[in-house]
Amino acid sequence: MNQRTGAGRRIVVGTDGTEHGEQAVRWAIIEGRARCVRVEVVLVRPKDFLLPGSSLALQPHGRILIRHGYPLAAEVARIREELAAEVDVTCQIRTGDPASELLSAADGAELLVLGSPTGRRLAFGSVATACVRHATCPTVLVTPRAAHQFSPSAP
Repeated sequence: MNQRTGAGRRIVVGTDGTEHGEQAVRWAIIEGRARCVRVEVVLVRPKDFLLPGSSLALQPHGRILIRHGYPLAAEVARIREELAAEVDVTCQIRTGDPASELLSAADGAELLVLGSPTGRRLAFGSVATACVRHATCPTVLVTPRAAHQFSPSAP
């Protein structure tokens, strides 16, 4: 554990503040500890855009609302403390297209980690699909079943 982390070695994990996103953060911190690498937690707030003549003017169907003031740094610190993980973790909040921002953040990373709400089939959202298709590093999708099986509290 006392191995020094390489300056450029890092895992990028995307979260949206949901339980699935937090499971991805938990998995990434565990993996970062095992690899002795830095973990970068990225939350992307989508830009609002108008759809003229629509009741979905500001929040198109399927978009997850990230509540204003979500305590990203505090939540990540809580998870890190629960895991007793001695690993460097940084947090950043970006605004823009979630897939584009995550791909940009993951450029040069060892891994890109995302949460996936589905565990029953190989189908996931548009952000995960874009990241899997276009990432320049391996991408890990943490399903609820995998998060439970590989958590420190699992039997």
